[in-house]
Amino acid sequence: MKKILYKSLALVFATVALSSCLKDDSYVIDPDKAAANVIDFQNPTEIAAVGTSNPLYIYSFPIVPTPTSIDLTVSYSGAEDAAPKDITVNIGVASQAVIDTYNTEQSKSFLMMPSSWYTLSATSVVIPKGKKTATFKLNISTTKIDLTKPYVVPLKLTSTDAVVSANFGTALFQIGAKNKFDGVYTWVATQSATDRPTFLMNTEYTYGYEVQLRSAGSNTNNLWNSAFGDFLIPLVTATGGISGLGSTNLEITFDEATNKVVSVKNGIAAPSNGRSMTLDQTAVNSNYFDPATKNVYLTFFLNQPNFGPLKYTVKMLYKKSR
Repeated sequence: MKKILYKSLALVFATVALSSCLKDDSYVIDPDKAAANVIDFQNPTEIAAVGTSNPLYIYSFPIVPTPTSIDLTVSYSGAEDAAPKDITVNIGVASQAVIDTYNTEQSKSFLMMPSSWYTLSATSVVIPKGKKTATFKLNISTTKIDLTKPYVVPLKLTSTDAVVSANFGTALFQIGAKNKFDGVYTWVATQSATDRPTFLMNTEYTYGYEVQLRSAGSNTNNLWNSAFGDFLIPLVTATGGISGLGSTNLEITFDEATNKVVSVKNGIAAPSNGRSMTLDQTAVNSNYFDPATKNVYLTFFLNQPNFGPLKYTVKMLYKKSR
């Protein structure tokens, strides 16, 4: 349960950090007291991590044959209610150094998205006199995205008509593609084993946190556990406590044509505890994706040296897109 405690403490610290973040209007910016207006990216969605040199915004889209558009807004932010004149803002791709800095700060491994995978609807926009914003589009070809790697598009604003924000004049946009099995789910399961007395056994339970199936290929997904913000198989203890199995990254491979689950494995190649997963090929009315409900039914074994296999009979009930 230490991980839950650490997560709670991290949330407290994140909240404190958020209160000092320049971009968060509700905590910091008092329009009547703010300094001169600046040009920046208006938050298109929630910032992935607080306290970075430049913000990162995360998007995931279904794989479709036509380009997918993201509306991005350039803002004239600060005490003034509107631009005092027409303000031209130039839009360009930032350097690799921006990605490198973010990777260092957050221990990530983001890659520059190839320019052939996306287009910008404009290389400059004008915030008209009397207005505060202007919008352009980032168009993504989802069919080209390699789902196994984390790509970002770093964009940078420049202008000779106004000051550009040092914090939010450059932003990174992580773009991921989603296969049809991708989504947010409720985990309903039964755990069975003969030698795990501290685990809840032979009783169906509903896990108290959402799980996600995150696309790792056109027909492969990894199980993400929101309780820990990590790829851990959910676990409930004999006393009803919420936990997760360490050194596990459940990777599920489907047959795209039949929607059947064809295999499971541990996405961690060589875990120190030797844990692995195998599909129960004998399971009845299981191991498939239902396209009508988007529910996933799965029966598999968690194997570990010196322990008998832990059997999971799972219903992943679809809630929403990720």
